[in-house]
Parts: sequence; C-alpha cells; structure tokens
Amino acid sequence: MAVYFPGANNLESYWHNIVNGVDSITEVPEGRWDEEFYAPGGPPRSDRVYCRRGGFVDQSAEFDVTRFGIMPTSVAGTEPDQLIALDVAHQSIADAGGEPVLPVDRQRAGIVLGRGGYLTPGLVRLDQRVRTSNQLVRTLRELAPELGDDRLEEVRSAFAGQLGPEQPESAIGLVPNLAASRVANRLDLRGPAYTVDAACASSLVAVDHAVRELASGRCDVMLAGGVHHCHDITLWSVFSQLGALSPSERIRPLHQGADGVLIGEGTGIVVLKRLADAERDGDRVYAVVSGTGVASDGRSASLFNPDPGGQVRAVRQAWDAAGLDPRAADAIGLLEAHGTATPAGDRAELTTLAEVFGPAVGARAAIGSVKSMIGHTMPAAGVAGLIKAALALHHRVLPPTLHCEDPNPALEATRFAPLARSAPWEDPGTGAPRRAGVNAFGFGGINAHVVLEQAAPVASASAPAGGSVTVGGRTARATATATVTEPERVLRLAAPDRAALAALLDADDSTVLAAGLDERDTAGGPVRLGIVDPTARRLKLARKAVTKGAAWRGRSDVWFSPRPLLGPGGGKTAFVFPGLEAEFEAQVDSLAERFGLTWSPGHGAEVGDVGRHGAAVFQLGRLLDTALRRLSVVPDSVAGHSVGEWTAMACGGIHAADEVDTFLAGFDPDALRVPGAAFAVLGMPADRVLAELAGRSDVVLSHDNAPNQSMICGPEDAVGELVHRFRTEGVIGQVLPFRSGFHTPMLAPYLDPIRRAAETYTLNPQSTPVWSATSAARYPEDPVAVRELFVRHLLEPVRFRQLVTAMHDAGHRAFIQLGAGQLGSLIDDTLAGKDRLVVSAHSSARDSLAQLRRVVTALWVEGAAPDAGPLLGSAPVAASAAAPASAGRPRSGVRLDLGGALVSLPDQARKLLADSIGYPPAARSLGDGGALARLEALGRDGAGFPMAAELSALMNDTAAVADELIAARRAGRAVLPFPAAPPAPAPAPAPPAVPTTLRVDVAKMPYLLDHCFFRQRPGWPDEGDRWPIVPATTVIGHLMGIAERVVPGTRAVAVHDVRLLKWIEAMPAVDVPVEVRQLAADRVEVSLTGYSRAVVELAGAHPAPPAPWPVDTSVERVPELTARQLYDERWMFHGPRFQGVSELSAVGDRWVRGALTTPSAPGALLDNVGQLLGYWIMATLTERTTVFPVRMEHIRFHGPHPRPGERLTCLIRITEVTDLTLTADMQLIGQGGAVWAEFTGWQDRRFDTDPNIRAVDRFPGDNTLSTERPGGWTMVHERWPDLATRELIMRNMLGSTERARYDELPPVHRRQWLLGRIAAKDAVRGLLWREGAGEIYPAEIAVRNDRTGRPLAEGVHGRELGELTVSIAHRRETGVAVAARGACGIDVEEIAERPRATVETSCDTSELALLDGLVARSPGSGPLWFTRFWTAKEAVAKARGTGLRGRPAEFRVVSADERRVRVMAGGRLYEVRVEQTANPPGLPDRQYVVAWTTTEHNKTDQTGDPT
Repeated sequence: MAVYFPGANNLESYWHNIVNGVDSITEVPEGRWDEEFYAPGGPPRSDRVYCRRGGFVDQSAEFDVTRFGIMPTSVAGTEPDQLIALDVAHQSIADAGGEPVLPVDRQRAGIVLGRGGYLTPGLVRLDQRVRTSNQLVRTLRELAPELGDDRLEEVRSAFAGQLGPEQPESAIGLVPNLAASRVANRLDLRGPAYTVDAACASSLVAVDHAVRELASGRCDVMLAGGVHHCHDITLWSVFSQLGALSPSERIRPLHQGADGVLIGEGTGIVVLKRLADAERDGDRVYAVVSGTGVASDGRSASLFNPDPGGQVRAVRQAWDAAGLDPRAADAIGLLEAHGTATPAGDRAELTTLAEVFGPAVGARAAIGSVKSMIGHTMPAAGVAGLIKAALALHHRVLPPTLHCEDPNPALEATRFAPLARSAPWEDPGTGAPRRAGVNAFGFGGINAHVVLEQAAPVASASAPAGGSVTVGGRTARATATATVTEPERVLRLAAPDRAALAALLDADDSTVLAAGLDERDTAGGPVRLGIVDPTARRLKLARKAVTKGAAWRGRSDVWFSPRPLLGPGGGKTAFVFPGLEAEFEAQVDSLAERFGLTWSPGHGAEVGDVGRHGAAVFQLGRLLDTALRRLSVVPDSVAGHSVGEWTAMACGGIHAADEVDTFLAGFDPDALRVPGAAFAVLGMPADRVLAELAGRSDVVLSHDNAPNQSMICGPEDAVGELVHRFRTEGVIGQVLPFRSGFHTPMLAPYLDPIRRAAETYTLNPQSTPVWSATSAARYPEDPVAVRELFVRHLLEPVRFRQLVTAMHDAGHRAFIQLGAGQLGSLIDDTLAGKDRLVVSAHSSARDSLAQLRRVVTALWVEGAAPDAGPLLGSAPVAASAAAPASAGRPRSGVRLDLGGALVSLPDQARKLLADSIGYPPAARSLGDGGALARLEALGRDGAGFPMAAELSALMNDTAAVADELIAARRAGRAVLPFPAAPPAPAPAPAPPAVPTTLRVDVAKMPYLLDHCFFRQRPGWPDEGDRWPIVPATTVIGHLMGIAERVVPGTRAVAVHDVRLLKWIEAMPAVDVPVEVRQLAADRVEVSLTGYSRAVVELAGAHPAPPAPWPVDTSVERVPELTARQLYDERWMFHGPRFQGVSELSAVGDRWVRGALTTPSAPGALLDNVGQLLGYWIMATLTERTTVFPVRMEHIRFHGPHPRPGERLTCLIRITEVTDLTLTADMQLIGQGGAVWAEFTGWQDRRFDTDPNIRAVDRFPGDNTLSTERPGGWTMVHERWPDLATRELIMRNMLGSTERARYDELPPVHRRQWLLGRIAAKDAVRGLLWREGAGEIYPAEIAVRNDRTGRPLAEGVHGRELGELTVSIAHRRETGVAVAARGACGIDVEEIAERPRATVETSCDTSELALLDGLVARSPGSGPLWFTRFWTAKEAVAKARGTGLRGRPAEFRVVSADERRVRVMAGGRLYEVRVEQTANPPGLPDRQYVVAWTTTEHNKTDQTGDPT
C-alpha cells in the first residue's frame, strides 16, 4: 500500500498520524486559490466562499519522474495527479515487495483508479491558455480600440507565458482515464487500466472492480485506489453554495454539533492478490478483502440528500459476499465510516448502521472517520479509509477519531462508539478474526462497502540451507552459489498477565519457540517478553526474570516488562544524539545499504579531529534517525549531548538538513581548535568539581554528565595536573583526545563560523520537540531565542544530568541513543531507581542493522508498535514506502504545481498597455479620459459591465505581483506559474473599516526622510541610498491604530508581546499585508505580515498611572555629551523631525534619564526613548553599540498622546546586557509629574560596531573602514561576523546598482566580494584625498567589472575620478585594494604549507633554486617564501591586465628579499612590494602576505633595471 495524503507523504507517517490523532487540517496554502475568494461575512455569491480550511498535501514534496522515463521539462504541461498516481502506484508495489510481486506475464496485472471529473490544475491552466487569454484580448479590443492587433497579441502572449510552457501534455489532461493509463504505461501493466467516477465512492468501486478481475481469473495482481488533487475554487464554490462546508471550519464526523465538511485531497493505492496466491508466495498481508458491495439509491426525493436504502443494500451485499452475519457478536470490531460531518450525511449513515449491524450486544465496536484528520478526499476518500482499516488490522490497534467529544445521539441505536485515543484491538475470543467494515457513499446516491478481516498468522521459520528464503516479503529459490545471511531469530511472547506468560514459558524450549509471535505483528498482550537469538541459556534467564516479576531490560539480549512503559503505559519516547565520543567506529554499512541511505563519513573523521569527527557524528545520527522512523519508531522528543544537540535540531526540524550539509561542506574544521585546550573526564559529581575549582579561572566545568561523571576543560598542563591529583585521591580521571574548547568561554574567539551559521540558517517550526542540554528545557519557538541558545550552547556547560531528569519528569520513559559511545550509561546512572528503557541504535559490536532488531524488540516489549518488517529479509527498503513525514518523499526531483491562483500580467505587458494608451503604470485613480480610466468607470457602473471591474483590478494589481516574481528569482527560488480560476464578476468593493494593507511610501509619509540610516552627499539624488526606514515605534503606532478600528469606540491602552521581525523599507513604496485576529473583547492581535506583530489591549479609557520610579542621584554622573551634540555631532542618524531628545540629564551604570520634547512625526516620541537608550550603551560600552529594537513585552499608556512641543522626563533602567541584546524598562513622565507611558522588556538587538565603524557611520565622507598602509594600498578586515551587521555595512558602502549586484550573488560569495568593494572604494578615496579632494562618500564611487573581469572604478552622480586603475584581492576575513593613475596590481594570500607539486608547477627551475636558497637561510620559512613568490606573480599579472591564465611559471621571480620581489613577465621587469601581515585580535589567527605593484614602482631605464 502507499499514500500521499495531507500531513502524510508516506504510509508510515499516515499511520503515525492516525494512531496519534494528528489533525492535518490547515488553512489554504498560498497559491492554491486567492484570498479574495474568502468572504465569510459577505453576501452569497458563486465566487465567494465562507470557509478556508481543508486538507492539503505537502506542496514542497519533490517527485523523481526521471526514473519512469519522464523528462522534467514535460512536467509543467502534465496533469499533476497523473504523476502523483504514478509515484504512489510505484511505492505501493515497492511496499508489496517490489518488481517480483508482479506476474511475469504483465497481461495479468492491471489498475483501476477512482477519479472525478473535476477542474484539476492542469485543466485550469489549459482553460486559461485557450479561453481566458482570448477573452482578455476581446475585452481589451472592445474597451480600448486604440490598441492594435500587434499590441493585443503581445498581451495575450504575456498572459499565456505566465502559465508555463505550452505543451501537448496539457491537452491530453482532458482525458481522465490517463491517471490510470499513465501508470500502466510506465509500470508495464498490460491488463485492464481505467478510471471510474462514482463521486465519493469511486475508490471503493475501483476496489470492487479489481476484486472482480481477480475473482474471474483474468488477472493475478491488481492495483486499486483513488486520486484527487483538486482544490480549485470552483469545487469550493459548489460546496459553499450547497451550504455543505463547515461554517465553524472544523470537520467533526459523528459529533452532535457537526456542521459540515472540509475538503481534502490525496492519493492512496493498494496492491491486491488472491489470498491463496499471496500465501503461496510468502507475501506480507495487511488484510483480507472478504466482500465488497456496490448499490445505488435509485429513485429518491433528491440527488443531493443521501438515502439510507441504497446504503443498506451496498453494506448487506458486501457482508453477503463475505458469507457473514453483520449482526453476529464477533462480526466487526471497527467501522470506518464515510463520516462527512454534514448533518444529513451523518444521520443517514447512522440509520444504515443501526439497520444492518443492529444494536450493541456487549462491548461496542469502534467507529471513526479519517476525514476528521485529513478532510474529505472525494474520490480518494474510500481508499483513505480502507488503508486506515487495513493498517489497524495489521497493527491490531483501534485508532481514534478526532473532534467527537459529544457524539451524535443516533449512535446510541448502533453497536458502535467512537474512540478519543488509540486502544489495543483485542482478539474477539471466539476464534473469529478481527474484522472491519469501510463505507464510501457518493454524492448522487452511489454507495460502496468493503469488508476486511485479519490475515491468518503465518508461522515464521528459518529456511534450510539451499532451500527457500524470504526476500522482502517474496519467496525466492537460493542457488548453490548464493550466500544468504539470515537475520537473527527474535522470540516474542505476550500474555494478559505475568502468570499467563510464565505458563507459556513452562514448557520445553522447542514448544516455547514454536509459540513465538511473528515479528511483523505489532500487537499482543500487555505483559511481554522478547529475546534476540533465543538460546537455551537466554531462555533460562528469561524464565527467571518472569518468575521474579521485575522488569528486565536488555542484559544478554533479553527484555521483559510486567507492565508497559509505552503505548498503553503512556510513556514518551526520546531520541538522544551523542556528541564527540572518545570511541567512534561507525557500524552502519549494512544498515545504509539495506535502507538505501548514503553513508560517507569522509576522510579524517578520527577521534580528536573536532570538525571532521563532528561531521561524521552528525551524519551517523541522521542516518539512524531516518532508519528508525522507517520502522515506525517516531520520537516524541529529541535531544543531544554536546554537539549532538545540532543533530537533534536537524532531526527535530529546526534546521533543514540540506542547509546543515551546505554549512559542513564549506566549513573549515580546523577553525574550531582552541590551542592548548584539553578536556578530562572525572568520576565525580559536578558540585564537588565546582568546589575543587573554586577561585580558579583557567580550568572550568564543561559537562555535568551524570551524578557520578563530570568533565573539565582548560590548559593541557593544568588539566593534566588536576587529573593526576584526583587519581591520587581515588577518583577515576582521564584526559580526552579533544582540543575544541566546546562548552566553555575559551571558545568565544573562535565562534565566528558557528555564529554566522546561526544567523544564516533558516529556522523552521519544530516537527519534533527539541530539548536543550544548555537550558535543560525545550527549545523556544522564538527565532531570536533559538539563535541565541544555539550559540550559548557552545559557551556554557552541558547540563546533561539535568536534561535527562527534566525529560523523565515530562513523561519520557524510553531513551534511544542514536550514535556511537556510551551515552546510555549516563542516562541509566542519572535515572537509577526510576522506570526507564535505555537502548542504543548503534553498537560497536555489530552492524546497526542487527542492533535495530534489538531496539525494535525492546520497544515492542514496552508496549510500542514498531514495524520490524523492513529489517527482515534482504531486499532494499524503499525510502518512500516508509519515510517519516519530516523526511518526506525522495528529495531528488521536481515539484508539482497544484495551485489554482489567479494570474497577473507581467510588468512588461502592463507597461506596454500603459504606454499604448497613455496611462501611467503606477496610477490608481481615474485619468482624464484614458482607456483604463473608462475601464474603471465601467466597472463601477455595476451590472452593465461587471467584467470591466475584474479586468481593471487585474491590471492595477500587476505591478506588485511582478515585484514578487522578480524578488523570488533574485532569491534563487523557483518561480512557478500561477494558474487561475475563471474570473467572476465583482463590483468594486467599498474600502473596509479595517485595512488589509498598510501603504508605506515617502510621498505620503515625508517624515520618513528624517529617519534614514545612512548619510549621503548633500543634494544626493538617490534617496534610496540613504535608506529610509519606518521606525519600530511608528510601526507600533500603526498596530495600535488598526486595532482601534477593529473595536470602534475604544482606544489602545497597552501593547503586549511586540515582535519586530524585519525593517520596513520605505523606498520603493510597499503595501504591507495586514492580518487581524480578535483574541478577546479587549484584545486584538495585529500583524504586518513578515515585519511585526503585537497584541493590542483596548478599553474605553486609560488606566490610572503608577507611581514614578525613585531616582538615586548619588550614583549618577553628568553625561559627557549634551543633547544637541547627539545630533550635531552625528551620534544619532535622525533628522529634524525625529530629534526630540532635548536634555541628557544623568547616566549611571544601569540607568539613564533625560528630557524629551515631543516631535510632530508619528512614532517619533517613542523613538526618542530608544535614542536615549542608545546613548546609554554608547556612553557605557565600547563595542556593539549600534542597537535597534526587536521586541517589547509590554507598553502601557495612561493618557492621550502628548501634543507636539510638550516636554516629558524619561527614566530608563537597564535590566540585562548580553553579547546580542540590551534589555531595559522605561517610564515617560509628563509635566504634571504623572507617568504617561511605561515600558517593560524593551529589547534591542546589538550589532557589531567599534570606534572605526562608528566613525564611518557618523562621517562617511571623511572616514574609511579600511586602513591605509605605507605604499598607498588599503586593507580591511571583517570585524562584523554578525550577518545583520554585514547587511547594514553593505548598505552604507554600496550604491543602488552595486546593491543589486550584491543581491544577485550566491550568499557564500557575498562576504569576500563586499570586502573587496570596501577596500577598493577606500583606495580610490585615499588617492583622491591625497590629491586634495574634500568629502567623498562611498556611494559616490561605483566599482564594477569589465567583460574580462577586471575591476573598474567610476564616479556616480557627478563625481569625477579622472583616469585611474584599481586592483582588488580578498582572502578569508581580509580584503585589500590599490588605486593608481596608471597600471597597478595587488594580491593577498594566507601563508600555508603547499604540496611540493604545487610549488614545482608554479616555478621554473631557476625560481626553485632561488626559493630553496632563501628557505635554506631560514629553516621553516618555506610557506612564507612561496606565498611571497605567488602573490608577487598575481600582482604583476593583474597589473598587466592578463591574470595568470593558469601559467604562473611565465611570471618568473628573478630576485627577492623580505620587502621586494622582482618579477620578469613579457620581457619586462616589475618591482613588487611585499608585506607580511595578520588578522587583528578577535579574528582567527591567520598570517598573510600582501603584494602590490604600481607604475611608480616600475619606472625603468633603457637597460630594463628599475631606477
């Protein structure tokens, strides 16, 4: 079987979601249909719906179509559901055992799929291409006759171009049967292949057809199922008009208050064989189809109302076919209802069930509907329920149904009751198998029912040598030359109590072994025993353990549990990932091969090599995580020890694995070594270690591992002395082979690569809760807090003991170690005396394929339901057949476009129209008679020309859509075509009371020109280079104003939980989407989507003010600056309309106060509070003194906003200062002495700054980020590893054209490219200053590359540079440049050991002799001298404008000393200056050589010798 349903890309995650009651209903994802169709409070219209929640499949899943011989270029024109059906069919065959399950004669294999005739995405695009594009042209021709045919054809082509390439596949999507035909074509099924459309009963009718094909003997294998991937607005419209969608937007099948359906989508396919054939072939059997029934309502009162008569006939027909009495006490244990949650539908179905199955006799059978979790998947609904029921039979678990807290009273008349949570499916006790019934009742009166029953157990036995062996669920004959490795046998026994289990064991060994359960059977009684390789000795040990009655967990590969910890025991499971262990020998080759997983730890992953060892640990943990999830072992939480926490973050979904892979691929492992640092492990508790270390600063506690194990870190000699002393006192201790300095303050200077990774990683919501060993608690949800904790984790001790205790307290009872080492012993030590299961998924004694048999056994014994099937046999496990939801489908392929959003014209077409009819493209108001003005007017006229309103809106919205497309391309995202539903008539709506967007535009908000981050030359024409930004406090004002419009008559009296996520740039103008959610009568959550959000508290009047804070003047000092100096000396960037700090009164260590005079600009007064806080950090600290607000816990207002010119006192108390943040509380006190506003938890983000950066911010026309060096060249070091700071510096240094180029670069190249541009601009400015120029701002110089790649410097907006040449080089954290009025060249290289082969390739024999002679005078100087040679060659090659061209030996070094190198090239001798330099403190310890040459260095006489 295989599925692709909401929340479940595969069978494993589908079953996991079912048994755990996961609700996969969500709001409509972006791109499925347009937000404008959702109008819950509007008048009834065919193009408006009142519901926007449903079941949606994972749109990010990728499909590898090439394995089916389909070219990716043809995908855009293919109906997506055909490709999904093909992929799911392939996965179902893989799950059944792969190709061998199909008959040799492919004429005896076929497929029947249920599929409706809906307007699917491919058909929508075809209709738009053929009909809508021509309707657009016709309407334009009628409304704007001045447009010629050529122009109209360009518009039509532009519109069609938005739909993707025009291909023949688009047209054949009109044939519904191709969903089945394509599967048959690609998988070579030569039997019947067709689709059936029986509305919601389609997929069970398909099963009925398939069963008949098998029963007739025409086919031996049939695939059957359903496919539905239509969320087009037309389908939603039909259900909306019928009133069938749930107004409450909840689907609650069988609930007394059920009010309607929610639409879902998905595909499910099952593989069917005759039972005798399956038993003969040794197939795994999920369930047996005992009977099917199909019947119609016939004549009834209405096509739209279900009739119990037809349903009863279908259900009885199926049970008659099965030869069973549905009213028998043991007839049925589970009924998977159709369960649409419409009042009429549920009422009719419950009437049917009461009539067919009768009332309850004894315990009630379970009833449920998977629609409560995934929505109504229309023609695929029946197979969704069928697969759920088959899995329930297979796992012997009765699954829950959601949202049925108050069941429909009509259930009382039936024998069924819904379950709120999963329960074991007990054996009927009568000899009858477990049975289930599945309903699917279609719209219009077509009904189907299937009876399923549990397959008879198959005795498992090892094949004799040379006989048959089981391979992936299939039977194959082993040849004399084949070597078959049988998996170890596992004995499983289960009983209702310990006495019954002891009775089972009270027999001879052979009898006990014969009574063992099939490992594929996950159910059983609550008291369980599992033995891997059940030898006589282990059976004897097991009997003793059961007799004693205490749990036995793993010793000698025996597990016994008198009461389950998991499953019915309620305990949770945790995956725990080790960090760097002293022993690391991965044993996963067979496991990786079996599961088709990549395992390539790379070279040099030995213990002690922090980077490479860490990368291998990360890969091993992820591999084991994937394998366990494929075994249906899905954790409730994940955690890690030391750097194992990074693995936990990836497996828990916080970090995308591909981003981590990218980071590790480009990461320099050697950068994570703290010179001289050593770790030691001590057999003593942490509190005793801390007592021993009291008063010392050289050695610190790095790990609190367990009650009797700790670790310390410090200088190697000091650590060695401590270990020796402790040993003399009887304490076990050992120095470890690690030198990283992790989890100590010593690592801080080396954290740049990790800090940058933390800033650049995309943070995703946790798919599995992640726990931190730094905080001993769950990871926060807030991205800022996650990034902070990610870095803290490397600087603070590992609190693993506290973590394990907290997780146990939170209900975790099973701890599975995913990696090498002895981490499990630390968990056991910490939880001694408490119930727990600790088991490792990795062992150095055996491959993890065998070790996972032990994990699965242990978990089963404790009540869990792992799937051991993939571990049995030798066929590779198909990843997509059992991949976890978090892993998704195979990631190599193409994404399918399932959307149906309206299409907008591209920007070029809009401009074409505007130019042709004389109407400005950005206009929003009526013109003076232009065609678009007439179009808008016609639209407003209403009934006469409703299409005109739609067309006008389409054109007026185009520019924003084009911007989004362009932005997406720049960001490297795939831009998919946006197909559209047919346009519907709509009069122009009146402006809403609550805005849906906030327009940010300096034309309407001119005060923003006084809130520009950067200074430019007076009269600078490009205001965007000054970067006007909406102040955070102005944003808060907008949030308050919007909230007040939600509840008219109230005013905002407080703002809570303010989150400032991103700056709102005012140029170019932008419409920011507004989202509003009323949380309570007085609370409204307002979001400026993607930028900020807050909860606004509303009331009729302001609350009474609190008392002002007392001021202790004895601990204050007089500020060194006056308020006027703040602005005049440019300590603050704010212009006149934001200059409200009128007095700096006093400053203290944690305190500042001043006076503010209310400016007139919106939000300026609160911005002045932030300015005063900014002054405190500048006056108190020397680095990272640039701050901007990111969050505020509470702001309370106690009166109306002060009038412009009104003076207030501002008191600020600093509550916390960290490397990344500054947090404070504030009060604003009016002239009468009353508090007007009080702030709690105002938090600023700190950015990398130092006095040099601050000087450039204040006076960019006179200062540089680079340092000018003797010889006229410049050097800049990246003193801003923080990514956000780099973006600020980039904006200050680059003009608009250069910023666009920066944005186009891959992120990995931006850092050094920017360093080179900064150095070049500073070199040019330095040259001009030496020639007497005045202020020159960085944006006045643009540096670009010519077609050969050579840099060129040009003046911008009137700046004249004259003839000059510039040369640039950059390496690691360093950029250098030189500018001259003639030829010049410069290079920088890190001094490093090079292979001798590299040296010999770069130098000819005379150079090698010279080099060897120089090295001989100073042994060990080889790397330095070769770097001098190489940089000199590079510098000359740049000066000549040729580059080395891969031939460095043509640039021959003829002499060299420590300051000069002479190079012969092209018959000319060049003198090159060289200088050895290094990174400044705070950056990684690197040494460089810089070489430069200019025309001035190379004035020669006629002999060619330098003069």
